[in-house]
Amino acid sequence: MDFRLSQEDEAFRHEVRAFFDGVLPGDWLGVDQDMNNQDHFEDIYELGLDIRRKLGEKGWLEISWPPEYGGLGASKLKHFLFEEEVYYLGVPGYDQPTFGVCGPVLYQLGTEEQKRNLVPPVARGEVKWAVGMSEPGAGSDFSSLQTRAEEDGDCYIINGQKTWQSGFHMADWCMLYARTDPNLPRQRGISVFLVDLGTPGITMRGIEFMTGIRACEEVFYENVRVPKENMLCRKNEGWRAATLSFGLDRFCGFQELLRGRRDFEWLVQYCRETVVNGRTLARDPLIRNRLAEVSMEIEVGYNLGRRMMWMATLDMDVAKEACQLKVLGASLLQHLANLAMQVLGPYGPLDERSRCARVRGRFNHNYLGSPGWSIGGGTSEVSKNFIGTVGLGLPRA
Repeated sequence: MDFRLSQEDEAFRHEVRAFFDGVLPGDWLGVDQDMNNQDHFEDIYELGLDIRRKLGEKGWLEISWPPEYGGLGASKLKHFLFEEEVYYLGVPGYDQPTFGVCGPVLYQLGTEEQKRNLVPPVARGEVKWAVGMSEPGAGSDFSSLQTRAEEDGDCYIINGQKTWQSGFHMADWCMLYARTDPNLPRQRGISVFLVDLGTPGITMRGIEFMTGIRACEEVFYENVRVPKENMLCRKNEGWRAATLSFGLDRFCGFQELLRGRRDFEWLVQYCRETVVNGRTLARDPLIRNRLAEVSMEIEVGYNLGRRMMWMATLDMDVAKEACQLKVLGASLLQHLANLAMQVLGPYGPLDERSRCARVRGRFNHNYLGSPGWSIGGGTSEVSKNFIGTVGLGLPRA
């Protein structure tokens, strides 16, 4: 395994960084800056739409797809290098449900007609997708879902409830999972539908996080009619799409590590510049040791992530590594948030709206959101079970 990049790939990385330097504000701290402020959140969303459109024009959103589907036919490595810059810089507009899950699942499992109609708009940055999996009684145990889809002529009629739907109120389409045969074993009676969110019968209710932002939705489907041609895979074979989605979503562990790396650099800079009792915080032995511990976590995770990227370019199975990164990334962000609160002291809980805030109040949001990192996208316990049973071959409990 060689982490060194070719001259071409290194040049591409610099091209991507230069592009983002040109479209992001000069004082940009990342997409999470001041996310407690709903007005600022809307401004960031508008900035993200503009950046997404420009990325679509360059063919970078799904760069490894062939040109007929909106990509450039580039290598998987270029795709990973692009995403590494996106998540390290906290670029808005490039969201995981659309470009990390739904787009690739559509591209790999869709019929030719579905791919021709729905995949190019993803690559052009014209649409936003959401994933309709979790329900009030079916989170980590996804196969327990109760949303029903019943045949009616040339349509399926869908009734049920979903929850924790990330960014749903801003999405155009949803990849919705519903039970089509209650008499089959739980994993075999599920189908997946491509649902236009402008369809009548869909209502939603916002879920406000501890951070104060409306990031997820509770969604209700009441007699929603979906054309049969909008079923992805065959009837009762939705588990195939779900398995692929789980694998893709667990790549977000590397994303968490990358954003943690950038936040860590801000915290180190703060410690170097802040003087308390005649010396900088960076000279405090306890703080130095704690920073060193987090630094080691980041370096271990980053190298595991680069190894996973290398394996993926060779079409190797990376399910175990993805789960390891999911757990490690969540743990890192929680450790970093706790350390930042201790280092910042009374300034830690202040957000950007306070004139006394430090690091523009960035770590206030990180700390409030940190418990969710080991829950969202699949709990750390589920990932550990997978690592033990599938990755290590251990017997089930």
